[in-house]
Amino acid sequence: MKADELKLEQFYKISSPFNQKDPLERIVSIPAAAIGMLKHELLETIGPERTKGFLLRYGWHTGVYDAEKVKELTWEDQREMLLAGPKMHTLHGYAEEVQNVKAEANFNNGSIYHEAIWKHSYEAEEHIKRYGYSDEPVCHTLIGYASGYLSNILGKKVIAKEIKCKAMGNEHCQVLCRTVEEWNEAIEQELKYYEEDSIIDELNETFRKLKIERDNLSKAYDVHQKLVEELLKESDLSGVANALYQHTHLPVLIESENLELLAVAGMSEEEGNLYSRQLGQLMNNKKKRDVNQLTQTKVLNDFDNYKRLITPIYLQKEVVAYCSFLYKDVKLQEVDKLILEQVALACSLYLFNERTRVQTELRMQGNLLDDILSNQMTFEEISKKAYYVGFQLNAPYFMISIGNNHQKLTIRDEIEFNDHLNKGISQFLKDRKINALLGQKSGKIMIFLSEGMMLKSGNSKKKFCQALHDYCSSKYPSHDFKSGISSSSARIEEASQLYDESNSALQIANHYQKVVFFEFLGIEGIIFQMKNDPLQKFIKRKLGTLIEEDKNKDMELIKTLFHYLNNGCNITKTARAINFSVTGLRYRLQKINELLETDINVPDVGHQIYLSLKLLIYWGEIDIDVGTSIDLNKEDRFNDFGND
Repeated sequence: MKADELKLEQFYKISSPFNQKDPLERIVSIPAAAIGMLKHELLETIGPERTKGFLLRYGWHTGVYDAEKVKELTWEDQREMLLAGPKMHTLHGYAEEVQNVKAEANFNNGSIYHEAIWKHSYEAEEHIKRYGYSDEPVCHTLIGYASGYLSNILGKKVIAKEIKCKAMGNEHCQVLCRTVEEWNEAIEQELKYYEEDSIIDELNETFRKLKIERDNLSKAYDVHQKLVEELLKESDLSGVANALYQHTHLPVLIESENLELLAVAGMSEEEGNLYSRQLGQLMNNKKKRDVNQLTQTKVLNDFDNYKRLITPIYLQKEVVAYCSFLYKDVKLQEVDKLILEQVALACSLYLFNERTRVQTELRMQGNLLDDILSNQMTFEEISKKAYYVGFQLNAPYFMISIGNNHQKLTIRDEIEFNDHLNKGISQFLKDRKINALLGQKSGKIMIFLSEGMMLKSGNSKKKFCQALHDYCSSKYPSHDFKSGISSSSARIEEASQLYDESNSALQIANHYQKVVFFEFLGIEGIIFQMKNDPLQKFIKRKLGTLIEEDKNKDMELIKTLFHYLNNGCNITKTARAINFSVTGLRYRLQKINELLETDINVPDVGHQIYLSLKLLIYWGEIDIDVGTSIDLNKEDRFNDFGND
């Protein structure tokens, strides 16, 4: 008999299994999809490694059984028995077609070289349907069958190895079969899957895993209960971190999206900042693409003496912070991931509540500030509303206007950015225990402060305003902030006047002088608010000829004139200030007098021209660095008029 003539009914005598008078071989047909589901259940229950071993051994026993049946038949030669194995693959439906690339065996010395191609392996196709493509071969049942069948036929242990698999993206599956000795050490890892495990061992292993799962769930539940307690007690993030550390004994870090330390437990704040900087360096490494955007829980092994398990904290579908466990001398447990993700959820709820609280608080502050600026409320009404927002009425008061020059921002982006900036400034004020009201008006941030409370907390007006500007600039370095600060008033009813003053100072602020105090402007500040036709016509009459003449010369004459007047009409000081020769300066001044048809050294003329120049600078019509002049004492500016 030849292998090509083999039919399934030749050794499976099919008849009714219910015919008790003729108890023949019973055949059970199982759909390929059902076997695929069985494999899926095994993977979920006992994991991929044990599933692979189970399917290989199942295939092995099936192949051994079929080989026994095949040997009962009469064959032309032993090689035909060898080729009957691939034929059985197609008869059983394991593959639609088997092509023998090479089939050689020496039954005397027990050697074999059998290479074949399996077309349309049911196991590979079921895997692709359920899981997509794989990184390794998946036809475990077919491999086990070939190994068991050939081992029985040859009388020596044969191991089949899949060298190509359709589930890996190859056109077909391909198998190579050799004895264990012929494989040398190439199949050492495969041999362990063929070892018989007792059912008791399987049950013990399953029980062990179930016990671990039970303990993990119990631990996770306890942590969950503790986190709920902390949220109900309205604890902050530090309370959450400490509670977590007490329960897990693992160092905890909670960091903002910019890796600023928000809370730490199990280590000092200094250590926490060090770990945050190390993570920042790692995230800035463009080669570490998997770290640059942490959108899910991940283990980071990129550090010298510790590991970090990190998970993002989401708020309204955006990553706003991170929560981490650090591992130095302890092993990472599977349950730690579940616990950390629970913590991230608790932190998200806390941050959501905190954001809602801050937004409500800022809205109430903004409404009160609008009411104060409207001048339509009595002092008693203001006092009542101020009590509910925590603003203490301690005179004197002053106003800060903060502008942000960022031309690339859309209106929507500007509103969102101002909201972020408002919250940041609010926290800045709270950290320094500064009594203030925040609001937004005409795209600017408005801050109404009690200078009396500020002085009590040890802050001077000037130092505080500069510190606030530095905070905004460092937190948002891509934005160009300018601040205008009003004078101080003992009457809250004059808040609208302080608002006008802060806006006037803000308009004067430029890239030379970014923080401008209205009270340092003197008479210029008052006149600056009076930009009208008569004033503009007066300035044009005074300086129009010089400006027109100087337009094509980078305003050399205008700048020279300003610095000359700003230095009290002292030629030596002016030449030094603008790094120019005295002779060249004299020539320019003569040219200026000729164009203006006047003598700029006359005090009254010089005062008028100097004031006109300052107003043009403040209005942004000419660009001159006035940063050093604003803080000068006004009474000293013209002490040297005509001294040279």
